[in-house]
Amino acid sequence: MNHISVGVYASGNHVINIVRNEHITDHIDYNVHMRPGRALFINGECVNQGYLKDEDINKWKDKIKAMNINSLIASEKYC
Repeated sequence: MNHISVGVYASGNHVINIVRNEHITDHIDYNVHMRPGRALFINGECVNQGYLKDEDINKWKDKIKAMNINSLIASEKYC
């Protein structure tokens, strides 16, 4: 199983990664500690709010759902 990871910056820019199940714990840990200002959504759920305001969390959940991201092929490199 792969996981959809969306990192959202305060500027509104975002990064999408498809993360293998065996890497998801390390991926979350890295992002929470090394990119604390960036919000992180895994499979559409916010696991780190970063600089996003509370009201923006639900907006991003809806945006991510509408992206219809294919998670079949894992990203080569996670950031």
